[in-house]
Amino acid sequence: MLLKKELILIGVESDNADNAIVTAAQPFVSAGYAKPTFPQAVADRELMYATGLPAAGMDIAMPHAARDHVTQTAVGIATLKSDVTFRMMGDPSTTLHPKILFTLAIAEAHAELAMIQRIMAMLEDGELLAACCAATTPDELYDLMAERIG
Repeated sequence: MLLKKELILIGVESDNADNAIVTAAQPFVSAGYAKPTFPQAVADRELMYATGLPAAGMDIAMPHAARDHVTQTAVGIATLKSDVTFRMMGDPSTTLHPKILFTLAIAEAHAELAMIQRIMAMLEDGELLAACCAATTPDELYDLMAERIG
């Protein structure tokens, strides 16, 4: 299973995208899925390559870093308590306000695109995304998403 309960955060409070990204990425280090460089590498990559995406009823983002910061492939999810501004993937001049961050730590070169595509396939499911935002515990969010993410 790529989605890990210990990497699910509910109601993250942050005043900007950088802090939200670092907060969502830190558990990867604590749980041994990433190197200590991972949180800052994810935040730095976001400045170069935006990961915000519009989705049904809300925006999401998929922050991630190069695999040399990763020790084991894993996916985490963080729901945000308040709006923070992200730039849109493919059009960084457009700003979005994600409610959900899907943080990716991908160790295999070929697996990153497949995981991004799997998450992008969920963008049209507004009911699923709303249920994710309404989740009040990591267990509840894990149960919603485990089979979909793998």
